[in-house]
Order: sequence, then C-alpha cells, then structure tokens
Amino acid sequence: MEARRRPPGPLFVLLALLAGALTVAACGSDEKSTSGNEGQYINAGDAVYQVQLSRLMNQQTKPDDDYLRGQPVLGAGQQYVGVFLTVQNDGKKPYLPPRDMKVVDTQGNEYLPIDVSSTGFGLSFTDPIAPSKKAPAPDSPAATGPEGGALVLFRMSEDSVTQNLPLDLKIPAPSGKESNIRLDL
Repeated sequence: MEARRRPPGPLFVLLALLAGALTVAACGSDEKSTSGNEGQYINAGDAVYQVQLSRLMNQQTKPDDDYLRGQPVLGAGQQYVGVFLTVQNDGKKPYLPPRDMKVVDTQGNEYLPIDVSSTGFGLSFTDPIAPSKKAPAPDSPAATGPEGGALVLFRMSEDSVTQNLPLDLKIPAPSGKESNIRLDL
C-alpha cells in the first residue's frame, strides 16, 4: 500500500509566501535613497550626504565659540543651529555643494546656510569636492573636531527650533530633484 501525501499545511504555505516576499523586497535594494533620517546615507545626484549631528549652538561655550567665530550675537527669539555632515563625491566630475540647501520647519519657514568656511570647520560652498573625495578633508579641523563633520550653520527663529519640529534639510541635486534629510534636533 502506497503512503498518501498530505497537502502542505498552512504553516508551510505561510513560510513559502514570506520567503517570496523577502526575495521581492530585496530586489532593488541597490537604489540610491534621496530621503531619510539623520545618520543615514542620502544621495543628491552623485554626492552622498550623511548628517553626523544637528544641534543648537551657543556662542558662550566651547567648542561652539570656535565654530561661531565672526558671527554676530543673536537677537531675541533667534537661535543658531549647526548641522555637521560629510559629503562624498561618487561622481566623475568635481561636485560643488549647493549654496541653496536649506532647513525647513513644519510651518514652511525656510533658512539658508551662513558661510562659516573661514573658521576651518564649515562646509565650503566655493571649493568643489574632487571625484572619489570627501568633505571635510581628512586632516581638516572639521574632520578631526568633536563632531567629525563639516559645519553648515543656520540662523533660525526660536519657534522653528522649539515648536515647529521636525526640521528637514533640503539639498537640491543637479537633476532638479531635491533630497531630504530629517534632522534629529
């Protein structure tokens, strides 16, 4: 007498479906992400950005007094926000970080960066990053400083940094598309 095979049980079918779904989900995982959170690698054209840290800055404390050298004392209701990041040029041509990147709050208020490259800590908006190179340069004060990234500085309203959260860093790409990094302020 021949043994009869039982049809696959519901657990077997569920596991087979799960394995198939994971296989499909893995397809396309090499796609370049243009949106994400602080700490993730985010593409803007051929450049790959990673925000190391974003935080409020205080002119009266170390090391912020060095980062903010030459900046005016803030008026009432204003706050400096520092975004420390790295930029890797994965392209074949020099890459110039866009001067019109901005921070946007939940009310739509937009803030453009202040150039602090003269401090040695700021991201340069005038010196291109060579192909296969990274900003900040490995031996620069920005790379060896406590935050480990180039500073992009913003002067913002206090409401934006206390009530209109979360904040997003918007980076225009050469294609016209905008990349977005959610800041963890």
